[in-house]
Order: sequence, then C-alpha cells, then structure tokens
Amino acid sequence: MSKLDKITEKVMKFAQLRYIKIIMNSFMGIAGFSIGASLFSLVKSIPIPFWQDFMTSSGLGDILSIPINMVSNLYAVMVVVCVGYEVAKSFEQRALPVAMTAFGAFMILTPFEATVRITDAAGQMVTGTASNVLSLTPLGSQGIFLAMFSGLLAARIYVFLIKKNIKIRMPSSIPPSVAGMFETMIPAGLVFIVFIAIRMIFAATPYGTAQSFIYTILQAPLVGVGATPVGAAIYLMAGKFLWMFGIHGDMLAYATLGSVRSAATQANMAAFAAGEAVPYLEWTLLTPITNAGILALTLLLLISKSQQHKSLGRMAIATSVFNITEPIMFGLPVILNPVMALPFVLTPGIDVLLTSLVMRMGLIAPSTGAALSNVIPTPIYFWMTTNSISGLIWGVLLIVINMAIFFPFFKVAERMAVKEEQEELAAQENGN
Repeated sequence: MSKLDKITEKVMKFAQLRYIKIIMNSFMGIAGFSIGASLFSLVKSIPIPFWQDFMTSSGLGDILSIPINMVSNLYAVMVVVCVGYEVAKSFEQRALPVAMTAFGAFMILTPFEATVRITDAAGQMVTGTASNVLSLTPLGSQGIFLAMFSGLLAARIYVFLIKKNIKIRMPSSIPPSVAGMFETMIPAGLVFIVFIAIRMIFAATPYGTAQSFIYTILQAPLVGVGATPVGAAIYLMAGKFLWMFGIHGDMLAYATLGSVRSAATQANMAAFAAGEAVPYLEWTLLTPITNAGILALTLLLLISKSQQHKSLGRMAIATSVFNITEPIMFGLPVILNPVMALPFVLTPGIDVLLTSLVMRMGLIAPSTGAALSNVIPTPIYFWMTTNSISGLIWGVLLIVINMAIFFPFFKVAERMAVKEEQEELAAQENGN
C-alpha cells in the first residue's frame, strides 16, 4: 500500500468515527433551518437603495428579522436536540426520548438569570440582574459548545441505562406508546440527577455556571483564534486538501471545525438582524470564496485548445455559476489530479485573506452578516452581502484573480489533454 493510500485510509477512518459522524450529522441536520433563515436575510439585504428605504419605513425589515433571530437565538437548542437524535440513531434507540432528555439536560445547565434594563419612576435607566428569567444569549451562538457536550453526555448516559435495562418494564399487553413513556422515566430521571449535580459543582466555582465555564475556557478562545482570516483560510484549505484524496473534505472540515463556523456565523446573523457591524467578516463569505476557484477554472476550460476541456466547460458553466462544483470536480477531474492540486488547495486561502484585506482597508464595503443561499453566484453574493456595488466588483475581480492563479497549471493540463487527443486521433487514422 502506497503512502497516499495509507493517508487516505487513516482520514477515512477518522471521518467514520462514531462521534465525529454524530457531530457532523447534527450540524447538517440544522442546515435546513439556517438556509430557511437565509432566505429572509436574502430578501432583507437586497442592495437596492429604494428597497432598503422601504424595509426601514414600512417596518418589514424588522418583521423579516424575526425568523433570523429565531434561528440565531435558538441555535444551541437545535444543536442539542440534533445531537441527542443522532446519538439515538447511532445506537439504534428511539430518537425522541433521547433527544428530549438531551434537551432537558442542557436546560438544567443553562442559567436562569439575565441582565435587564428597566426604567424607574424617575425615568432613569436601571441595569440589574433578574432571577428566574431565561436569557436567549446562552441558547444562541454562545451555547453551541455546551449544547454539543451536554447533548453527547446526556444522550450517551441515557443509552447506557437503556441498554442495561435500567427502566420500568411494562407487560407486553401495554401499547408501545404507553410503555415507552414509562420506560423513559428512570433513565431520564437519572440523567437529570447527574446534570443537577454538574450544575451544583459549577455553581461552587468562580465561573458560576457550566455555560460560563465552557464559553470562557473553550468556545471564546477557539472562536477568537479560529474565526480569524487565517483561521478561515486554514478551514477552507484543509477541506480542499482532503478533496484531493477523494474525501469529501468540506464535510470533514465542518465536522471538526463546524462548531467554530456555526458560532461565528450565528453571531454574524444576530448582528445583522440587530443592524450592527458583524464581528467575523470573513465567515459569512466562505461560500462564494470557496467556489470562486472552480468557476474560474470552468471559464478557462471554455477557451481551452483541448476539445474535451472545452466540452466539459460548456457542460459545467451553468452549474459552476451557481456553485455546483461536482461536474468539474469529477469530470476534469480535480480529485487526485496532481497538476491541479496546488491551485485548488491554495486559492480559497488566498481569496479569504485578500477579501479580508480589502475590506479592512476600506476598498470594498464590509459584510453585513446576511447569510444567503449557497447557489447565488459569487459576484452577486458579494454584492448582496456587502449591500454595495463594490462587493459586486470585488466578486468579479476575485474570479479574475483565480483565473490568473489557475492559468499556468491549466496550460499544463491543456497540453497533456491536447497531446492525448492527438495520439487518439492518430491511432484512429492508423486503424483505418
């Protein structure tokens, strides 16, 4: 077995690890909600002046922010339910009780107090802490890591107890729906006791809550480091590197760094809904950035001297424009193609760093944080998410830059393809 095969085998084994698959499937399960919210972001962020004025004057912008806020403010709740569900599926258990137990465990660890501002009788604004109030903050992007950990732990304990038959056994004559309700009582109750103990332990620490501990010790530093321009570049290039070995690298990168991306994206969406500047500029733009290279390569194929390249380019141009990359990935192919490996891996990293640079220099408008549909063409995506014509110009320029990066490698592939075509034509003529 070659070194390449060994590396591929190890990566595939990692991707198939039970808890990696659970986390990956959990985040993929929430994707539909994020995409649904992105449709409202799309309508709200159409970068046409009269439309933006209408959004403000009619109040429709505030209404469209409601589903955006719903997803961003309850994202951790969705995570923990999906984690519980996926754990149940992985261990072939009934999904609903496990998911609900995981949700209950997460809520036990969630602090029921919030900082509130009220106006006193004198009209002065008073800030204080209110008890028995559920803040949305720990249920949104700040609670993602706690949702992951508590969901995995609670669901796994529940499954363990069920497998050990620590449950109320009902006679076979009892309907399954009724029996299932009683079977849930003991394992779910024991899980809740464990999490009450965890809550009390953290209450005795300077952090006060598990939410505060995980966010302070783990999530905030990880997002602070990972959700930087360099972190975004590494995230994208890691996914493309794995693609070169025939592995769905974007999915694997999302499984390992999806929590960082989700936290950054949801923080951006919340800022967008509130009309504030986004904290993580690059992470809203990963979709158009990561697909700009494939579109650039497709445009080069259209002008290739190779007939097979030109035919592929004509076939794939429509899909590449709308960020569907499979025709080029598997048709050229890009996968396991040593000629295309270097530009394919490097261009997303270069693109995200250049985009970050021009935004921070003020050459183009910064991202508003609007999360848009993945099939919007790259220049239009930049235009809509920056709410500025400068974004459209940058989207076009980025494709041109990618064409320049790919060009020398494309010419090597073109010469190889033309030579192969000439040899096949000569063989056919000799055969005749």
